[in-house]
Amino acid sequence: MGYKSVCIECRKSLNRPLDIGFNRLYPCSECGKPMTLLSHRFRPPKKTDDKKWETVKYLIENGFHFDHVYQKIETNSNGVTSYQNYATYPENIRDAKKFVEKYKEQARK
Repeated sequence: MGYKSVCIECRKSLNRPLDIGFNRLYPCSECGKPMTLLSHRFRPPKKTDDKKWETVKYLIENGFHFDHVYQKIETNSNGVTSYQNYATYPENIRDAKKFVEKYKEQARK
């Protein structure tokens, strides 16, 4: 498993191996800007799908890098936390705004 390097500007996605401990800054081959590392679970939209790329950009800007997000988190009386069911990432900006608000405590800081 690895990462996906994504350039939001060029709408380009590349698979990357897991390289913990090394420089993880990959420049885009088209524009030269640093690419964003997302989870291998990320499935890039078609280059021409403006609305879905807008949604991806919004999610990344709000700390959601396509890692697992849990629908339900419970802490019992002993302080043990349990996680249940993965949330599905939204595909449009309206749902993305609701998603960010609902799961903001799970976003990357």
